[in-house]
Amino acid sequence: GTSSSLMVINLLSASARRYPLAVACASTTLKTTSADVIVQTFIERREKLDYKRTAAFTIFGCGWMGAGQYFVYCKLLEALLPARTVSAALGKMSLDQFIHVPFVFMPIFYLTDACVQGEGISYARQKYENEIVETMTANWQLWLPAQFIGFRFVPPHVRVPYVACVSFVWTMILSMLQGKFRAAADI
Repeated sequence: GTSSSLMVINLLSASARRYPLAVACASTTLKTTSADVIVQTFIERREKLDYKRTAAFTIFGCGWMGAGQYFVYCKLLEALLPARTVSAALGKMSLDQFIHVPFVFMPIFYLTDACVQGEGISYARQKYENEIVETMTANWQLWLPAQFIGFRFVPPHVRVPYVACVSFVWTMILSMLQGKFRAAADI
């Protein structure tokens, strides 16, 4: 019932407060892997998983979405704009969505994918150049409001788990875009 749900929420909050980096990495790894597998299995209806694609999402999920974003969201942005006011939330959201995501997050995603695919930097650069406009347009539709809410109302110690929950939807969108882009490249 309600009391058991509150106990789980309190336990998760206490764990995130005590082990924020571990909780961030665990939640984002689980999220990215499961989101990609769900997209490939139920939306794309693949008979066989693209394991390299799933590996890229898994590695990126733990390494950048967990550890990297813990630093960005809980340390860097909090140091730059420590308040949870409307203006601070707008500033954090803007730094995240107009600097971090297009110029750090997405390039690291494409580099991770290139490494898993056995490709080099030119592959990552080409994918970035071909895909960034459509990817960022989809990103902003979800993340501008979600990040404002997160930076305004969510305490820093549970910010990455919050982002991981919202990002489950984003990762499914990104996975679908990657499936679409890869299918178009195979034509």
